[in-house]
Amino acid sequence: MELTDRLVVELIESVKQVLKRETSERLREVYLVGDIDKDSARQVIERMRELVNDNTRPITLYLNTAGGNVTDGLAVHDSIREIVSRGCEVTIVVQGMAYSMGSVLLQAASVGRRLAFPHAWIMIHEPAKWAGWQSTTAAQHHLDRLRQMQDQIYRILAKRSGRPLKQIIRDTRRNDFYLDARKALAYGLIDAIVESAADADTDLVARSEPLRHGQRPQEPNTARVAAAGDDQASAPAGPADVRPTNGRPPT
Repeated sequence: MELTDRLVVELIESVKQVLKRETSERLREVYLVGDIDKDSARQVIERMRELVNDNTRPITLYLNTAGGNVTDGLAVHDSIREIVSRGCEVTIVVQGMAYSMGSVLLQAASVGRRLAFPHAWIMIHEPAKWAGWQSTTAAQHHLDRLRQMQDQIYRILAKRSGRPLKQIIRDTRRNDFYLDARKALAYGLIDAIVESAADADTDLVARSEPLRHGQRPQEPNTARVAAAGDDQASAPAGPADVRPTNGRPPT
């Protein structure tokens, strides 16, 4: 059969569509690396919506962030929860760190799909610091908004960790509360520790309900996923280089 220009164009377009579909099915991964701001939030939201509108196969979001803007972070959190409500499983994996607003964003994952690599760190602290205020007394003119924001953040952390709301408030009102991966698992901020990205993308991770206060995480039936020890989480000193160099409070 003789190839005309039209057939060649159609053949090329068909190949492009096949390659695009295969790439979309294979690379359902999204990355949030660096500060959470309007640009990074928009990129993550747009990419995740693009993927879920294509199909509802699982999506994995990788986090490595020191935090950032509260409202931008909550926009990503709520967008992920909306995607989950549509029947799309969303796994969130901490690689490196999920500090401040990053620790809240982590809680948006599907049940049992809040994961971390073994050497990841997670930090929670008083929401006032996320707004750039050192204390609530230094921001009386913003007090009503701050209280509403604190209530939102505290309830997200309490609901997904299984910790009492009073404990969340107590732990975050001291110095920045750092937890390594195992302590974050015991505290209830993550559901499992994974050794590789392949583990995060498969069913090796146990699907379980969020941990409740005082409950020991169950060890999954795989040697590649670490379980928490019996000891309760404490507040280890954070790494010396975790604070931004731009003079802002930790975000």
